[in-house]
Amino acid sequence: MSVEPEGNKMITSLARKLVLTLIASVSATLAAAPAVAQSVTCGITGSATAQAAIYDPFSPVGLPTTRITLTMQRINPGGGAKTSHVGFFLTGQGPETNNSIVVPISAAGSVNIYGTNQNVFYNFGTPGPVLNLETNTPAGYMIVEFTGNNTASDFVTVVFDITLPPNLDIAASQTLDFDVNYHCKGTGGGPPFEDNGIIPNAVSFPIKVLSGLQASYSGHILDFGEIGDKTDLDIANDQATYTKDGWVNVRSSGPYTVDMVSQNGYRMTFPGGNLADASQRLLYTARFAGQTVNNASPTFNTVVCLRAGLSAKQLPLSAELNEGGTAKAPSPDYQDILSITLAPLAGGTPGGLNCPAL
Repeated sequence: MSVEPEGNKMITSLARKLVLTLIASVSATLAAAPAVAQSVTCGITGSATAQAAIYDPFSPVGLPTTRITLTMQRINPGGGAKTSHVGFFLTGQGPETNNSIVVPISAAGSVNIYGTNQNVFYNFGTPGPVLNLETNTPAGYMIVEFTGNNTASDFVTVVFDITLPPNLDIAASQTLDFDVNYHCKGTGGGPPFEDNGIIPNAVSFPIKVLSGLQASYSGHILDFGEIGDKTDLDIANDQATYTKDGWVNVRSSGPYTVDMVSQNGYRMTFPGGNLADASQRLLYTARFAGQTVNNASPTFNTVVCLRAGLSAKQLPLSAELNEGGTAKAPSPDYQDILSITLAPLAGGTPGGLNCPAL
C-alpha cells in the first residue's frame, strides 16, 4: 500500500517531498492457549483435538455455523466422590466475544442431557439463567446427568454448533475459550454435595483466530514545499514549518513488528541526481516508533509492538528537514522513499511495546 503526495503544489524551482510506502502482510501463525488451573468441587470442562476451524477477525463474514465435537469431562473432588449433575452456560471473559452463538446438539456417553438445540452463550455482563438441576427442561442452559460411577463414565462427547459474528476484537490464538458458569451436585465419598461458580476458560473450542493486520497512512503529506531561497539557518530557526507529521494506522489481532528504511539513506535527491554530490542532496531526519534516524545514524532497529486490536491505533511519524536549498542544484522534484514494514507475529508472542505511545 502506498501513499503518494497529492501532486506537485510547488510554483518555483525547488520542491521537496517524501513518499511513504507501507508494506503490510498477513500470517496464520498461532500460539497455544495457556492451561488454566481449576479449584472447584464439581463441574465440567471440555476440549477437542480435532482439525480447527479458522476465524479471520478481518473477514466480513465471520465464522459461519460450524459443527464441533468436544470431549467434556466431569470434575470429581476425589475420595470416591463424583459429579452427578452439571447445569451450565457459557460466557466470554470480556465483550470481545459478544453475540457468539453456541448450541449443543447432542451428546454420547453414560449420560442423559437436557437443554439441547438452544443457544447457551451469554454476552459478557448479561445476567444468565438461574441454574436449576431439578428440571429436565432448562431454558437457556444445558444439563448433563452422569449415570455411571466408573472412570470411563467421567467423559461425554458433546456436539456443538458454533457461529461467530464478523470483526470480533479477539486476540490471535490457537483455540477459542469460554468460561463455564455452572451449578453442580454429586455423591459418594461422604454426604451429597453441591457447588456453583465460574470456571475460567473451561471450554476450549478448536477455533484458530488468525494473526493478521491492516495498515494505512494518514496525516500531512511529507512535503516541505519550496525552499530554494532558504538557508540552513532559516531551516534550523523554523523547524515548526519544516517538520511534517503523519500517522500509520494499524489494526491487528496479534502482536506485530515494525521496520523502516529509507531508499536514499535519509537523503532527498532529484531524478538523475548524484547523492555523493552535496549540492544535489538534501538531508532530513525521520522519527518513528520511538526511534530517530538520519543519514549519520540510518539504522532502524526492528520494534515488536503489542497487539493493536481491531480499533485502529496510530503510530506517529515525522520528517524534519535539515538543510536549506540556497546551495542546492535547482529541481522541482527532490524526494526520497520511506518504506515502513509491519508484519504480524504469532499470538502469544512475549514482550512487545505500546507502540502508539512511543
